[in-house]
Amino acid sequence: MVALFLEDAGRLHDGTEALSVGAGNERILFWLANRVGRIVATDVYGSGPFAEREAHPSMLEDPRAHSLYPYREDRLEVLWMNGRRLDFPDESFDVVFSVSSIEHFGSHEDVSRAAREIGRVLRPGGHAVVVTECFVRLHPLNTAPVEFALRLATLGYKWRSASPRRRATLAEVFTPRELERLIVEPSGLRLLQPLDLTVSPESWENVTRATPDGGLVSRTGELYPLVLMQGGRSAFTSVLLPLEKPV
Repeated sequence: MVALFLEDAGRLHDGTEALSVGAGNERILFWLANRVGRIVATDVYGSGPFAEREAHPSMLEDPRAHSLYPYREDRLEVLWMNGRRLDFPDESFDVVFSVSSIEHFGSHEDVSRAAREIGRVLRPGGHAVVVTECFVRLHPLNTAPVEFALRLATLGYKWRSASPRRRATLAEVFTPRELERLIVEPSGLRLLQPLDLTVSPESWENVTRATPDGGLVSRTGELYPLVLMQGGRSAFTSVLLPLEKPV
């Protein structure tokens, strides 16, 4: 979806300088190295819960080992960098994107700080893409006020980390309003199309749940369509926010 958007936006050419925030070893990095003039991958490589998976420190030393195909190695630069404090001057890139990472950056304030940084380093007229998680159906028992009330009622025994504005469960999934408040507004960028949470009946029939061992169990027993995930009593999916910086 990121590639399709960048193609539609006319960004796939050697004049484009692109930045990936929370990049890990995403395959699109190598794909873009063959299609843009410069792609910079940033992440806290070797740190945090993803260090042994998507953000292994070897990405800093030998990114070629993470690619499934040849790419223009001189076009890809890999840097250790915290997405909440990007060490680049203002208006450094034509494209900035973050794929399924910003929800892992910490508190809501940390998410907004990262969004502001994305907007800051983007050039006027540039494009940003943020992919993250969004509720399609939020059950009342999974809302922040209810969980916070249960925390108070149980003297902290249940939902110890719940607050009036943040859920203890599914804390890394956003409501549509939170996407606007925490990402779009702080970035200073313009959302290019309204959020559409329409989901097909086939997807609702095959809601999938993650198991403790990291597996997936779907309602029908089939892997596809894998669009909706179940969490608590709520359902969520991935959402892509296409953004543009005003000139």
